[in-house]
Amino acid sequence: MTGNTALDSSALIEYLIGTKAGETVREYFETLEPGETSNCSILAISEIFYVLCRLRGVTFAENKVNDMLRSQVLKIYSTTELAIETGKITCERAISLAECSSIATAKLADAKAVFAKKEEELTTEMERKPFDVEITFLEE
Repeated sequence: MTGNTALDSSALIEYLIGTKAGETVREYFETLEPGETSNCSILAISEIFYVLCRLRGVTFAENKVNDMLRSQVLKIYSTTELAIETGKITCERAISLAECSSIATAKLADAKAVFAKKEEELTTEMERKPFDVEITFLEE
């Protein structure tokens, strides 16, 4: 994985819980070149916190999310422009609001959207009509 990315919560969760797929994200962070950016939406932060909390409790979630944010490896998108773009994608696609937010972040950041796995709904939408951004998966 290289270049500008918009990391979906699924990819960041893999990284934060230390899975094999998450190793790809860790290596990406360690080898970021000058001018490359890693980005995510504010909605992804909420979803990451929620999932980590469900998996391992509030304290674990707080520690992991706060450590990640303090590292400043991610640029967090939280603008009204992102909200509008996310809404537009959500109106047109049968995928989750969080996935739409990651794709909208990729569009605004001139980046590729990175998801952990090929979920059925997302691949169906990709086949139905290509997105305006490149979409990649950690499992590939």
